[in-house]
Amino acid sequence: MRRTFSQINWAVDVRTGAWIKADRAERKLGKGRYRCLDPACSRDLTVARRKNGRQHFKHFRNSHPDTCVFYRQRGPQIQHTAAKILLCARIGEALNCNMPMPLLQFDTPNGTQFVLPFFTANRVVNEWTCPGGNRRADLAVLDAEGRPALLIEVWHTSAVIREKQQDLMNYCWIEVEAGQVLLDPSVLKVRNHGNLPCALALAWEQFKLFDDKF
Repeated sequence: MRRTFSQINWAVDVRTGAWIKADRAERKLGKGRYRCLDPACSRDLTVARRKNGRQHFKHFRNSHPDTCVFYRQRGPQIQHTAAKILLCARIGEALNCNMPMPLLQFDTPNGTQFVLPFFTANRVVNEWTCPGGNRRADLAVLDAEGRPALLIEVWHTSAVIREKQQDLMNYCWIEVEAGQVLLDPSVLKVRNHGNLPCALALAWEQFKLFDDKF
């Protein structure tokens, strides 16, 4: 049985501190150059190449990365957790001004549109619980006073149901797909959303992009 969760597409380049995609990484550099993005792991990674020529990161042999979410066997819950960890790390880096905020991608009647989100926030957390209830959002981007600027649901096997949409109606929220996040957390394809302000919309799409009928 394979012991890899999925091909690891992103890592930290220790030399620069920047995130790097596997297809741009150098092979055969040895330990100490690329680091795993799972904070519970943070082990060294190496670059492997598949038969089709595409590259991916993997843990070094005998590094015992059993606690790493990217190393575990495949499964819906593991993929969901891995996507949350990766997206949380990515948004955290953006809030620290180390990289751009992920683009939001919307499929609209007028074609695919990309929106760069702007909001006042200083941290992102996993498993945020709505005040006054027990409804939890997968990720929450919070301001300095702990108020959510944006809630993010990560879909894998269960979409945001109507009851949860109603519980989130007082917050700005989006739903993205786990597999897409793991592939590229720099662009978030929005499957569903609620209460997004017009400031997030492209100027010429403000009255179309977030139409309730869409």
